[in-house]
Amino acid sequence: MCKRKTKKLKCHTDTLAYERRSIEPNYYIQSALGKLQMHDLPQLVKGVKGTWNKDHILENAAKVILRAKHKLTANKDGTIRFDAIQLPITHFKPFEIGASIEKLKSLGYSEDIHNKPLENENQILEIKPQDVLLPICPTSPDESAADIFIRTANFVDELLEKFYGLPKFYNVKAKEDLIGQLMIGLAPHTSCGITARVIGFSQAQAIYAHPYLHAAMRRNCDGDETCVMLALDAFLNFSRQFLPDRRGGRSMDAPLVLTTLLVPEEVDTEAHGLDTAFSYPLEFYLATQEYKYAWEVKVEQVKDRLRKESQYEGLGFTHDTTDMNAGVLCSAYKTLPTMFEKLAGQLELASKIRAVKVEDVATLVIDKHFLRDIKGNLRGFTTQEFRCIACNNKYRRPPLLGACTSCSGRLVFTIAEGTVRKYLDAAIKLSNMEGMPPYIKQTLQLLKLRVDSIFSKEATKQIELQSWFSK
Repeated sequence: MCKRKTKKLKCHTDTLAYERRSIEPNYYIQSALGKLQMHDLPQLVKGVKGTWNKDHILENAAKVILRAKHKLTANKDGTIRFDAIQLPITHFKPFEIGASIEKLKSLGYSEDIHNKPLENENQILEIKPQDVLLPICPTSPDESAADIFIRTANFVDELLEKFYGLPKFYNVKAKEDLIGQLMIGLAPHTSCGITARVIGFSQAQAIYAHPYLHAAMRRNCDGDETCVMLALDAFLNFSRQFLPDRRGGRSMDAPLVLTTLLVPEEVDTEAHGLDTAFSYPLEFYLATQEYKYAWEVKVEQVKDRLRKESQYEGLGFTHDTTDMNAGVLCSAYKTLPTMFEKLAGQLELASKIRAVKVEDVATLVIDKHFLRDIKGNLRGFTTQEFRCIACNNKYRRPPLLGACTSCSGRLVFTIAEGTVRKYLDAAIKLSNMEGMPPYIKQTLQLLKLRVDSIFSKEATKQIELQSWFSK
């Protein structure tokens, strides 16, 4: 490099958008505090050790300080998110979601499922396809989506006023003020968000939404997690330039594309198999006695309504409930701390279901999840790169110098031993169950030998060549 400074992308070679130099942090902090009309820093301001994007672009310090003031943390792309398990819902009663009759009417819920005017909180309403319920947590209010998004809305309003010189937008004081606000839903490992609208809250630690909305996020509603973010927060603070410059980092878990209109025909096809009838015909129950396949009995499904006016509304349900908040409010997968305890709970449940063979469940978990995970991580470990902790340079093989050739920084693994071993013990314990196939046991034994041969901690003593020869 010629080290000349230029505003062009190229002179005689590619140019860089950054350089290594010393700075005075206090100057930037005081400048940010002045911009925000603040005198002191919040008690805790979290930062990062380094930047991972291509041009090493930093977020403005004022935004960092303002988030800390409201006790919020940002994702790698600059957005504030709330993660929760997904649960499908097609109908609700006003009292279940904490929304007033007047507010629901203003959001378009003027009639119940029997076409009667909405007048009381016990009437049954069909949820609109892009509406969601945010979770509240009575025992830990600071961890609930409602509280986090109240603080996020206040952060955005203060950001608009003091940083951008614009009027407030949300003016949120209580969780009820969030009703009617737009959100963006984004599932892990995807890059396309979809707009949603808050219509109320639930006590379950999950995000209730129409099956269409979950399917539009490319999730199949089987306990997967998704995230939601306040729309204006994403528009103001998301930047593609913050995303890591590495495979997957530039396109995964980031709202690069936004879908505003949900089209049932375009969502994941699993939602097309949803039954829409309010009751099953007699033929259905007679067929169960003959052990017929489900598709041998004609029951209307979503796929029969696609491209019709009825595709968005009029979906039925077969059994009513007293209160959707009266059931399980938090998944055992979240409350159980270790993977082995989660697995034990799954097997205990399988043992109580007569239609399920416990050994078949255990075999599937090992074969389809644990084995593939362990083998993949082991392969990744043996073919991994080495990374400099100082300048982030990567090496296919460690240099003979034993340190980074660019800055003499320390080199570390990109995949740790714990990543390889994390499921091994649980898989071995599971394979000792009665009735497990010998193939599974033998495969795990061989896999353990491979792992131990790589990560063996036994001390090796160097011996002389002469000791191999007997007198």
